[in-house]
Amino acid sequence: MKDLAQGTISSPLGFKTNALHCGLKDSRNLDLGLIYSIVKANAAGVFTKNKIQGAHIGLDKLHLRDCFAQAIIVNSGNANCCTGKKGQQDIGAITLELARELDLKKSFVLAASTGIVGEFLPCKKILDKIPELAQGIDFSSAQQFAQSILTTDTCAKQSAVEFKIKGKRIVIGAAAKGAGMICPNMATMLCFITTDAYIEPAALKKALSLAVEKSFNCISVDGQMSPNDSVFILSNGLADNELICQQDSEFEIFTKALTYICLKLAKMIILDAEGATKIIQVKVKGAKTKKQARSVNSKIINSPLVKTMAAGENSNWGRIVVCVGTADAFFKPENIEIFLQGKCVYKNLCPALKVEAKHWFKLLRQKEWQIEVNLNAGNYEHTTWTSDLTPEYVKINMGYS
Repeated sequence: MKDLAQGTISSPLGFKTNALHCGLKDSRNLDLGLIYSIVKANAAGVFTKNKIQGAHIGLDKLHLRDCFAQAIIVNSGNANCCTGKKGQQDIGAITLELARELDLKKSFVLAASTGIVGEFLPCKKILDKIPELAQGIDFSSAQQFAQSILTTDTCAKQSAVEFKIKGKRIVIGAAAKGAGMICPNMATMLCFITTDAYIEPAALKKALSLAVEKSFNCISVDGQMSPNDSVFILSNGLADNELICQQDSEFEIFTKALTYICLKLAKMIILDAEGATKIIQVKVKGAKTKKQARSVNSKIINSPLVKTMAAGENSNWGRIVVCVGTADAFFKPENIEIFLQGKCVYKNLCPALKVEAKHWFKLLRQKEWQIEVNLNAGNYEHTTWTSDLTPEYVKINMGYS
């Protein structure tokens, strides 16, 4: 497997894109994007577990019943969430108009929205721009598409990898957005994945589920689950490889590559978290069950005290210990071990190591933090990533309206 320099969602064969400004954002920034496969593609999606959901999600689930799609239209600046029947009608009208313009079945068009919740979507602004959006698709606008989906992000997030299956070159490309309202069970976050692999629909759906579970479901910025979280994948088969089925060894190769690119983008989201200065990896091991490992992990990554500890570059590891104690997990307190930046700081109910202040200063100034908890109660583990919490996060969200 190899990372492609300047890889994008147009790196796989057969994927065109376009992006433009339609007026959803006050600025002249791009706010409407389109991905288009030149042939019908197998398709799958994973969506938020929030019971309150953006209008596009119900439509996407309906359109994905047949496991095919050929286009995805995305708007930023408005989430089209908490907008009732009008929101559903608006997204339906948009996908129908795009299907007509591209001469596709309506069910072959998927949609996504991101931005302010609770405001009606200016549907006419989008409808008026659909002819221009559809007619302008090409193989060189992937960078613009990656920009068009952003909200509070400070940079575009995209990547592509190539690998071989039985001598055939296969490429997976992806673009994502997300900087706040990020919590496990996807973290607001949108991700669009393209591949020229030839893979059966059931295998594609399973591979996406496995990849999301080990990537986007393992990050948190602020513990807030967005109602619009969505991950899409289109697979058009133009790599001309033998059909990948779930029971094949090639399925594992494909899933490994897909997981790799999803985790890479998930980490990009954490690095670009609102106001963040650090990425924090939290590994909990020695748990009695996977669920208990997740519980301990969740308490740590969503703790404002732990996150501000990282922001302040201090070694107040007692905050980590306290988080562990509140988790729904079985362990004996005397068996817990806590590691910070690779140093064991807590063991046998006592401080385990006295590190000189100047040494801590050097360790804690690093952009990447590592926290490890060993419960010594079993064989299960879970790893997640989060960011620190700074005054800039508060400033950004006080003014986001």
